[in-house]
Amino acid sequence: MQCWKCHENVELIERKLSFRAICEKCGFDLHVCKNCRYFSPGKPNDCSMPNTEYVNDRERFNFCEDFVFSQDTYRKEKPSSHDVGKKLFGEDFHEEKKFIL
Repeated sequence: MQCWKCHENVELIERKLSFRAICEKCGFDLHVCKNCRYFSPGKPNDCSMPNTEYVNDRERFNFCEDFVFSQDTYRKEKPSSHDVGKKLFGEDFHEEKKFIL
């Protein structure tokens, strides 16, 4: 298992990862969508598990109970639609904007 950010190997003492676990090397959160085996950009909520709750930031810890640490070694993935919108429009891109014409 590897950290999504620095790709350092992560060893779990317990089988389950705590919600607020962080990588010892880079300090980033580990219980994040991008470290989950169900993370699937392009699917609803970028998750292959149906009916998961919306997660605003896939790079910060969350309380998803369906989370399973990905067993795959790091694989480069396409950015999700949420990530693209965040990069283009900033953190609050999902909020409705009103424009005066």
